[in-house]
Amino acid sequence: MADLHEAVMRVLKEPKEIFDLFGGEAGVDSARVFGIEIPGSESNDMPRKCIVVRQSGLGGQSRGFVRLQPALVDVACYGETPYEAELLRLEVSRFLKDFRRRMSEGFLLHSFDLVNGPIHLREPQTEWPYVLETWRCLASET
Repeated sequence: MADLHEAVMRVLKEPKEIFDLFGGEAGVDSARVFGIEIPGSESNDMPRKCIVVRQSGLGGQSRGFVRLQPALVDVACYGETPYEAELLRLEVSRFLKDFRRRMSEGFLLHSFDLVNGPIHLREPQTEWPYVLETWRCLASET
């Protein structure tokens, strides 16, 4: 079964502008984009730039036999400081606003529309800074 988290994570790893923000750090060979939460194996190196994608609800109703899946997706951009988190959020936001339909991990991703944000926050227990935006993702499972 296709996983919308994986589909969105995959496309967020593609843009050079996002990858370049991770590339300033020694040893980075791929963008750090995670599903639902930051893995425990990453916690010792935090705070640093990473993106966390999690579905946060339904983005509307799908009707009849149309295989469209409107979903709300939270995109949290972490950084070493609130400013660094904001720089990452700006690149992610630019990419999602200009997104063009494409296949990813068993989904045809149609579009992303900003619903809410940016909201500047800190993790309650760790104080890691991040910026949260909620996007409506229109996708078709194939």
